[in-house]
Amino acid sequence: MVRRFSSISNTSENAELLAGQGRWTEAERQYRELIGQTHVINYEYDDWLRRLGEIYRQLRRNREAAFVHLYLHELSLVRSLASTPELTALRARLAEIEKRWADAVRLYREANMPVHAAVALERGDEVGEAAAAWESLRQHPGLARREYEAALTSFNYGMAAERHSPGSSEARRALIDSQRRLEQVADELETVGERERAFDCFQILLRLGKESKQFENLAEGYLNCIRVLKDDNLKFYALQYYEDFIRLALERDEYHAAATLYQEAAAYSARAGLPYDRHYQHKAALTWVRCAETFVERGAPVQMVENALLAATSQFSAVGDYASVRTSFERLGQLELPDRARKRFRAIAARYAGMPGAAINVPGLPSYLKQQHAYADIWFADLLEWEMDGDPLAVAASIIGDLKYPNGIRRRALVVALTVCDAQQRQVYGEPEVMAQLAELLGELQTYAALAPLEKLYARAEPVVRRAAVAALRHLYFKRSFVILRKALQDADSQVREAAVRAMLELHFPHAFNPLARIFRESTDERVRGAALKAISMIRSVEAGEFLIMVMRHDSGDARAAARAGLAAMDNPDVLPIIRQHFEIEPNPEVREALGEMLRRV
Repeated sequence: MVRRFSSISNTSENAELLAGQGRWTEAERQYRELIGQTHVINYEYDDWLRRLGEIYRQLRRNREAAFVHLYLHELSLVRSLASTPELTALRARLAEIEKRWADAVRLYREANMPVHAAVALERGDEVGEAAAAWESLRQHPGLARREYEAALTSFNYGMAAERHSPGSSEARRALIDSQRRLEQVADELETVGERERAFDCFQILLRLGKESKQFENLAEGYLNCIRVLKDDNLKFYALQYYEDFIRLALERDEYHAAATLYQEAAAYSARAGLPYDRHYQHKAALTWVRCAETFVERGAPVQMVENALLAATSQFSAVGDYASVRTSFERLGQLELPDRARKRFRAIAARYAGMPGAAINVPGLPSYLKQQHAYADIWFADLLEWEMDGDPLAVAASIIGDLKYPNGIRRRALVVALTVCDAQQRQVYGEPEVMAQLAELLGELQTYAALAPLEKLYARAEPVVRRAAVAALRHLYFKRSFVILRKALQDADSQVREAAVRAMLELHFPHAFNPLARIFRESTDERVRGAALKAISMIRSVEAGEFLIMVMRHDSGDARAAARAGLAAMDNPDVLPIIRQHFEIEPNPEVREALGEMLRRV
């Protein structure tokens, strides 16, 4: 949002002068302008806030003052300011920040926020009470047509009940119900293209597998998560999930699964251009050997031992460890196999006599590339979002005092909260211009939590509000942003559609590739298709380059021209071999000439 005033210095002087004269309402306006400058250094910004908090106290606007001091973490002041019944939810939030869990539970219940109360019970390790709270929530009328949230509630109840009473039949039934619902919801979400929400379902299935010690559930969750991460080109997340799944497989003596996963990770690393393929191949070889040994210990059929050792020789050979190849063939020659097979294996082993073993010192995925928050507690977070129901004030209040957010985001959340409070004070909350301004401020939060309020704002009837909600998406680099965007591209209002096209041009982060490609394929509007191609070209990944080449080869007219322009503007050298490969086989003279021109320019 463009904020017009002469300068920070002049506005600060005017604000202080007005406050010194006791002209509190006018001073509040000036300080509100100042705190909209969320980039200012900490000490200056905090000084403005302390002065603003004092002004709100003078105006007897305790709610706004409490939010200001919540940002500053002056919690004793928040406690004294939020003592009235209408600020119960804010007092509950304060108790949560201070980890006074019993108070948080009581206050959230008073504020009619049962999900927040149940989560506070979990945080306070009150397992029995948490189980009872989740069981009660399963009957909530608001869940009747909300399969995903109902699945989360059953999951949370089952997990808490199992911890409270291990082996509980009620817990088991709840978890089975949760699994059934999650699988159904995941299928539906993938069908409509909301794979990021399907990913959430798979993460919960993964957690279910961990807790239930059911390897099949664990495998279903991990393999689906890995599939989505690979499709979204989130390379390091995908490898982290591979490694975590392999670790759990090894802990459960599932050596065959672990070795297979190591090979998949190696193949993926090679395709993704990452230098970890040899590391995973060597790990696969060692794990296949351990797998063969386990088969022998368990009395498995000799063919299973043979297959495991043959897989090991292939992986040892791939990393140049020929001494281990020889050893593996020697072991094969000692198995109770037909004489002809044993002789063949011994003969092969003899060919490797004297060949050196490679010094295997190849890098694995370093710890600094592993994401600290690769597994979010979405079974709580998504239910908390459901309970807040897209309320901008509730969302902002959950961020303002949370120090895990950077100061810039907490400041913007405070601006959102004060904007809502001011509009309610002036009795203009809900008017289109106010809600449009609020949509813009929510976009500036640049955090995932802003999407639920924006989705609710987009559902309003006024085009000016829908347009602002769509424009705000340009700051929100999340796949979920495309849920609104795809609807907006079909909006009845032309200005909303225009805002959607402009926002799409800004959403060119790596895992936006699949949603953008889907928009291109499904749209019949040439301008939308062209904008999608331009955004794809700005992703600059190999997948994006290959997609543009395919469009050049198989489309015509504006789409081919847009793909050609986007491909020409890409500066990823890894795309050049793909261009060269298609140039050599392209039968269309026009496309071949365009590809050749790109190669000549390089």
